[in-house]
Amino acid sequence: MDFSGIGSFGSCLDDFSGKYMSPCSCMYHGVDWSNDFSNGNPRFYATSDGGYPSNTVITMAMTEDGSKFLLELLSSKDSRVSNLIFSRVFEFIFELMIHQFGRYLFQQLIVSVDEIRLQMIMEKLTVAENDIYHASVHKYGNFSVKKLITALKRSPLITYVIKALSNKFEELMTDPTGQYVILECLDVLDSRTNDLLYVRAMEGCLELSRHERGVVSMNAFIARIKGPRLDQLLNWICDNVRFLAQDPTGNYVVQCVIGLENPAINDRIFSLLEGLYVKLSMAKAGSHLVEQCLRLSGMNRVISEFIGSDQLVFVVKDRYGNYVVQTALKESKKRDSRIHASLIVKLEERLDCLRHGYGRNIRTLFKSLQ
Repeated sequence: MDFSGIGSFGSCLDDFSGKYMSPCSCMYHGVDWSNDFSNGNPRFYATSDGGYPSNTVITMAMTEDGSKFLLELLSSKDSRVSNLIFSRVFEFIFELMIHQFGRYLFQQLIVSVDEIRLQMIMEKLTVAENDIYHASVHKYGNFSVKKLITALKRSPLITYVIKALSNKFEELMTDPTGQYVILECLDVLDSRTNDLLYVRAMEGCLELSRHERGVVSMNAFIARIKGPRLDQLLNWICDNVRFLAQDPTGNYVVQCVIGLENPAINDRIFSLLEGLYVKLSMAKAGSHLVEQCLRLSGMNRVISEFIGSDQLVFVVKDRYGNYVVQTALKESKKRDSRIHASLIVKLEERLDCLRHGYGRNIRTLFKSLQ
């Protein structure tokens, strides 16, 4: 299309009306584009009931065909076009970014306008209201915020987004939709830009780790965090590992950290958990944690506690614990014959007690390992 003149810009709208709308129902007929285009003076409209006014660009953007048409106009990469569209939708920028069809125009507009207009958008979304947060937890707005993060990743304006997200960090991390905006920051932005989010993660780690949905987000966060803040966060988790390991959900954060296989961190965790391995083995989540320790460098610590405990028979007969002992037998046989032999001797003392229930699993495995 030719956008060299104002007349041709208006004719594009006429082409759209003829192509997509019947003459009697075209809601865009009569929009005066030339006034806005020629004097650069944006005029904003609002209806008394808070809805979108007729015969305006924002109304067009909220329809499937209208949104496609406006995107086609923006594809011209003519700054006059993008500036005009910006002036006509700016007042409704939040409504645009959370709309099923309007979000596509928003996502293209933010990569089409200049830095000054981007700053206007950011100020409008962040100064007075929690629009960034509300968009982040919205099923359509979430995509708009993620696109905004990508568009601003090399701009100082990204600080507007990071600050807004950090102010609602825990709410976003426990929201099934909002969490993905935080993770987008970690995937797209560098560690320096994300530093405020890293700080909030450390501040809220305990509460998030105990939250059914927050623990999933926290694990995803831990897997993505970079730079010196990673060590700070991991050491903070170590400081609280005895509490987290015994919590039904916090336990999974400990498993996540162990899974990173950081030698210094894991050695510290395995040491701090001494005295809890028997108890953890008889809990659903805890048993998975102990099995993880057995498969890594914590094996000797775990088995040594089993050998020295008068509670081992209860672990063997427990619905979860018997799987832990099976793992202990298999791993020690492969990796340390001395401690394996000591565990065998310990189990032989109570072999007659393992004829029934879950104990039979250990008795069967025990015989196969002879």
